Amino acid sequence: MGSSMAFWRAAAARRGLTVRELEPAIGVEIGGVDLAAPEDAEITAILRGACVERTLLLIRDQQHLSVDGYVAFTRRFGGELDIHSRQDLCVPGHPEVFVVGNVVENGKAAGAAKVGLNWHTDHYHLERPALFTFLHALEVPPVAGETRYANGIAAWEALDEPTRARISGMSVRHSRRTLFRILFPDSTEAQVEAEGARYPDVVHPLVRTHPESGRRGLYMGGEWGSIIEGLPEGEAKSLFETLLAHMTQPGFVHEHHWRPGDVLMSDNRCSLHRATEWDEGQHSRRLHRIILLDGARPIA
Repeated sequence: MGSSMAFWRAAAARRGLTVRELEPAIGVEIGGVDLAAPEDAEITAILRGACVERTLLLIRDQQHLSVDGYVAFTRRFGGELDIHSRQDLCVPGHPEVFVVGNVVENGKAAGAAKVGLNWHTDHYHLERPALFTFLHALEVPPVAGETRYANGIAAWEALDEPTRARISGMSVRHSRRTLFRILFPDSTEAQVEAEGARYPDVVHPLVRTHPESGRRGLYMGGEWGSIIEGLPEGEAKSLFETLLAHMTQPGFVHEHHWRPGDVLMSDNRCSLHRATEWDEGQHSRRLHRIILLDGARPIA
């Protein structure tokens, strides 16, 4: 891991990019990058290295980035882009670009206002869940509507040894049916059942090893639809809530205050994130989300 970390920092300095840490435990901002520029393999490697080391990468001032350019940028990291089942909430002609926010077009919701209002890692309901998530801010409220990110590696390393020994081999069951019903309250029961049939429950380790850094971290899933296996229900719920509170305490969290043109890239493999509420009656919020799926299952 050390050589890859040295690579991206040294390469960023050589390319004249600025690097600013967001918080001690999580996050870095890289300046001087134009995501609409032709593909540059070294820049892509710098950005990936930064995101893997710091879990969260911020690139500002991308107001000029078109939807086509945004999709092309995310494809540089390889793998498969997620196609959301709610295509009515995606950008027309771009099935991989999901609209997050209180967007209304032609009198109908064209975005998901309630998505993200809970601590979660993206697509934990899949056998091969999310690898990287990209968010491009087009319209943001002047106050509130922030997004918080938590580092599961830092949280794991800060746990006492008895707790680490207790939870190291545990697993978590994730239910897409439960999650979908909460995230999309306008869905019909038939849509909920179809989603549950399409995505049966999956089980992932509670503590996973990051395949690129080799470090271990908490892999919680989400507040909605995740339950630790092998314990009585009450004990499982209590332990999940205790670990979630530990992971999301301020020392492991960055709260991002959005500006139009911001692009955030986050590593889902040992992190959580959560949007915060805003005054939907007074202000609009529109983020374009793209999720790059992992090619492998999480391993303990």
